[in-house]
Amino acid sequence: MSDQELAINGGPKVREQPWPERLQIDDREVEAVMRVMEAAKKGNPFERYGGVEVDTFEQEFAAAIGTKFATAVSSGTASIHTALGALRLDAGSEVICAPITDPGAIMPVLWNNCVPIFADSYEDNFNMDPASIPALITDQTRAIVCGHITGCPCDMDAILEIARKHDLYVIEDCAQAHYGRYHDKLLGSVGHIGCFSLMSGKHTTAGGQGGMVVTDDEELYWNAKRFADRGKPFNSDAPGNLFLGMNYRVTELSAAIGRVQLEKMPAITQARRDYVAAFEAALAKEEVVCCEPVPLHAEGESAYWFGTLLFHADRCTKTMAEYGEAVAAEGVPVGGSYAGALVPVAQWINDMQTYGQSREPWTSPHWKGDISKLNYAESVPQALKCVEQVMRYSVHECQSPADAEDMAKAIGKVDRACRK
Repeated sequence: MSDQELAINGGPKVREQPWPERLQIDDREVEAVMRVMEAAKKGNPFERYGGVEVDTFEQEFAAAIGTKFATAVSSGTASIHTALGALRLDAGSEVICAPITDPGAIMPVLWNNCVPIFADSYEDNFNMDPASIPALITDQTRAIVCGHITGCPCDMDAILEIARKHDLYVIEDCAQAHYGRYHDKLLGSVGHIGCFSLMSGKHTTAGGQGGMVVTDDEELYWNAKRFADRGKPFNSDAPGNLFLGMNYRVTELSAAIGRVQLEKMPAITQARRDYVAAFEAALAKEEVVCCEPVPLHAEGESAYWFGTLLFHADRCTKTMAEYGEAVAAEGVPVGGSYAGALVPVAQWINDMQTYGQSREPWTSPHWKGDISKLNYAESVPQALKCVEQVMRYSVHECQSPADAEDMAKAIGKVDRACRK
């Protein structure tokens, strides 16, 4: 059997050894945990009040991102919810959202009794296309939540220009973009508020789950801090809670882990950039024609939560799914579609499964829109095309240049067998 016979057809794999595991934790996190545990043995609380870890983590995170303020919360979803809560939006307000994102970036809009309106993406990039935003703005539009998907920076200049023209807030969803850069600023410090997920699958973690909200706006900071702790009257003379909020506090234990991870953030992101550069150089040597790296649509540097390849169906005898399966069979993690992140086609949101059978907030008298004209599934044609032609590949800081070579060789082998 030829070495060029595809593994999916019974040929030899390009790579037999297992793909490297991602190792996030080392002795530094263990030591941080033990420091908190030893303090707890002496009566110091795990709870943030009375402790030092959470307050310090917030200060260090704000300094690292380049903002004045930060509020630690319990998850990435909580960070979006807290950012929206800080805006004190009226029920029925409209929030323009990214079409390709985690549902956790959309559900907080609904929990605030606001209506999500989806911008479209580019055809070759998962981020929202600013050109699709102006036509969506109504007199009830109050904010834009733009996700830096895969770690790739959005075109923030264009988005902020639209926001200034219409007096809108811009929330950056940086869940996938730790230490990503736009021009000379880190993502999260460009819009009015930045939101981060610190779950274990992201670049850095706060003990498995966590989140952070950053801003330069002191009023938004205090509102975020209040919202994330049941509306408590921080920085106020009020005798009791100020408004409706949630309990999104984090513990000293989580913050201690998060502080160590924060120190690692620049190196983690740079290692991912180095891997992608090595992979793209190796891919170019393979002279692949059926796919190519997805271009950035903004000035900056991606944080590469994962990598993306633009598939050219007109150059290939296989579909994108078949092509990806053939590459994965060669022993490398390439080929996954991101269609599951296309929220506007999700059944739950099209069936308006929110508060029981009420279909709120779309049926709320506070919203002046026409529910009969709100066709989410057909409102994002470019995003529909994007998820059909953009493949994913694994990127993490424990992958080596040798892994990049194997990934490129596997793609090259499949490409030569399938190109037209």
